[in-house]
Amino acid sequence: MCRATVLCCFKCAGWFNKEGIESCDICGDWKCPHCGSCLCDLTLSEKKIAISYMATYENLLKELTGESYDFSRHTQVLRDINIEPRKLIRSGLSS
Repeated sequence: MCRATVLCCFKCAGWFNKEGIESCDICGDWKCPHCGSCLCDLTLSEKKIAISYMATYENLLKELTGESYDFSRHTQVLRDINIEPRKLIRSGLSS
């Protein structure tokens, strides 16, 4: 689960509080209340960039807090961009 409570939309860059926001059944991302977008609305290239940034952020938090992020909520996106969830955990950090 994403530990941030306030998120920045990958599509419109609008900030929003994720509390009470619906998540997408397909991609697992929160739907932006400003533009209605989620990871489904990104191109494959944009999805790869978004997931890479999420992995960077979540690996940093794992290093600092010891808590890991479950990328399985984004299974369809990971299939789309051909990335195995285990590949998103930085070497040297156990899952």
